[in-house]
Amino acid sequence: MKLFAWIVRIVVFVLLFVLALRNTAEVSLQLFFNAVWHAPLILILFAAFALGAVAALAAVAPGLMRQRLELAKLRRTAADARVSTAAPSPASASTAPMPREGKSPYNVVGPKV
Repeated sequence: MKLFAWIVRIVVFVLLFVLALRNTAEVSLQLFFNAVWHAPLILILFAAFALGAVAALAAVAPGLMRQRLELAKLRRTAADARVSTAAPSPASASTAPMPREGKSPYNVVGPKV
């Protein structure tokens, strides 16, 4: 599968490289306020692609940051819960079900402990 992924990457790179070589003609891009940018077509296409990628990242960043903050908060909560349940009190230890004859009290499929 890794070989297939590398083959696809190489083919895409070669196709984009040939596209760049075939589009070296000078073009002019009319900007605002009568500004004109003269550059090879492939450079203008690359700039448009890069600006689109930056705009997409800027649009997604607030949601990702919100999710990371929520995940950190949930991890802290889970760690606090783990710490509070790690040392059970003597009263709760007597009410916990005890395994009989080395078997788990739960219906769990897996190796026997």
